[in-house]
Amino acid sequence: MMKNNKWTAIILCALTGCLILAGCMNAGARVIPGAESTAQPDNSFMPGLDFGATAMPQTTATGMPEMFDWLQGRSDVEGKINMISEIRSSRVIVNGNTALVGVEFADEYQGEMTQRIHDMVAGEIQAADRNIRTVAVTAAEEDVRKINELADRIDAGESIDQLEGEIDAIVRNVTTVQ
Repeated sequence: MMKNNKWTAIILCALTGCLILAGCMNAGARVIPGAESTAQPDNSFMPGLDFGATAMPQTTATGMPEMFDWLQGRSDVEGKINMISEIRSSRVIVNGNTALVGVEFADEYQGEMTQRIHDMVAGEIQAADRNIRTVAVTAAEEDVRKINELADRIDAGESIDQLEGEIDAIVRNVTTVQ
């Protein structure tokens, strides 16, 4: 009887130790609300694509990142987003520190917008411009059509300030993942 209790105690101690170690291993993965993340997305599941290759924005003398020129650099960022296997095309509109991205899925992809796809798109946006705090991504057909129209109007010279209400409406849409 004594020998059986000894082994039970050893097994319980070992299991307790394993649970404690497992908890410690996950401590680094905790998200602290309000904390900024400087981590790059893990794209190791897609060999051959280096989403981290985007040049980091230059910083000013105060250490703040310089503003990214979205009028000039938008097509490069869209090209990188379009390299994501599920995405055929994308359009990006930036208003302040919010980016709105409309994506059309590749014909081969039969799924819908997922958090993983959002995170990959957001990673490309934030790699280009660290000032972006909110990335809203939608694949809803009507919203994507509207984003394309808005981007065309911006390209034609219309001020982003004139379009702010229309942009915000899409950002707040329930089909938009943030």
